[in-house]
Amino acid sequence: IIMSKILKELTKIRSDTFFTVLTPEKMPGFRYDNTEQIEYKQPSYPNKMRQDFQTEQLDKIVDYKRKDWDFVYCYLPEHAERLENYFNNLTNCRPVIFGYSAYIEIPATAKYEANLLYSHYAGLIKMNSCGVNSQAVKDTIMEHAPSCLPKDDVKKLESILQPLPRGWDNVEGERKKPQTDPKVIVWNHRPNTYKGYGWFLKQIDELWEQRKDFKVWVPLSNTVEREYIYNKKFDRQGYFTELSKCWVGVCGQSLHTGWANSASDGMAVGVPYIFYDADYYEQYAKDAGIYFKKLGKENTWKSIIPQYNEHFILAEKKLKMVKETTDGYKKILNYIHKKEQVTKEQLLDYLGWGRGIPFNIYRNRL
Repeated sequence: IIMSKILKELTKIRSDTFFTVLTPEKMPGFRYDNTEQIEYKQPSYPNKMRQDFQTEQLDKIVDYKRKDWDFVYCYLPEHAERLENYFNNLTNCRPVIFGYSAYIEIPATAKYEANLLYSHYAGLIKMNSCGVNSQAVKDTIMEHAPSCLPKDDVKKLESILQPLPRGWDNVEGERKKPQTDPKVIVWNHRPNTYKGYGWFLKQIDELWEQRKDFKVWVPLSNTVEREYIYNKKFDRQGYFTELSKCWVGVCGQSLHTGWANSASDGMAVGVPYIFYDADYYEQYAKDAGIYFKKLGKENTWKSIIPQYNEHFILAEKKLKMVKETTDGYKKILNYIHKKEQVTKEQLLDYLGWGRGIPFNIYRNRL
């Protein structure tokens, strides 16, 4: 959802980019002139998603004999190393890989019997740059890096990771005044230990003993653990409407040490939040509170999108090309002039080139 907003705003400052979005189902938010959506089946369970790499699906999508790919934006670092291997060994495309690390399976946040932490770091090292939720998340990733990477790669990782806010979503629709009978406290994050949910319930239990004039909305919970909790579900528009009537939101200590986009949701409709005193909240919450009052919704994106554009600029600097005097390039140029218009497939057939010859360095020169 948030990525669709980023593409919309990013296009305003660079019209030279066409996006192909791989998605498990067609999303209405990605329907832009410079964007195509291709259905790409992927498991939804987090640990399974990280290890599932669909080479056969990619073969059909990449179609390297007919298409070229300059960049790959990867939201699963565990796949970045495999993507580099796939493009370099199975195609004639050499895209620059960059992206985002939204979650890392460190012991404090992932209680699996086994995890993909080594794969995560192996993928991070293959990226040209990688955005993370906050400086605190970068610090956490760097803290665990020596257990997974050699010293030289740890040093390299420091420059790859870039604190980059993920923006926020605000669906237009009905807004309500804060409800007073009863007042509503919202916990619109995952009801998990790594988000501080257990701590939150203890505080609310104590508050409930003192006063019973409130309810707590936990929309992501599948159970109702207390008499004061309700977990009513809505579509995206209904979610923001319900959120707008909440009295206050709460963000507990996050073992992931990242900013909570769920807090951005609430603040976008005027809900104040009580934050655990930590830099990963202060880094954005302090400015965002002032930001919403002074600049409004439109300008909030203007502060974020240039940071995403910087990732594109860094990736563009990595694009390689042959010299104009190269025999192969001159042969290509002469053939194009002769035919006036050719497809990539026709050109490769004429040259007799397969996937072993990187075509992107010739295309970039063209």
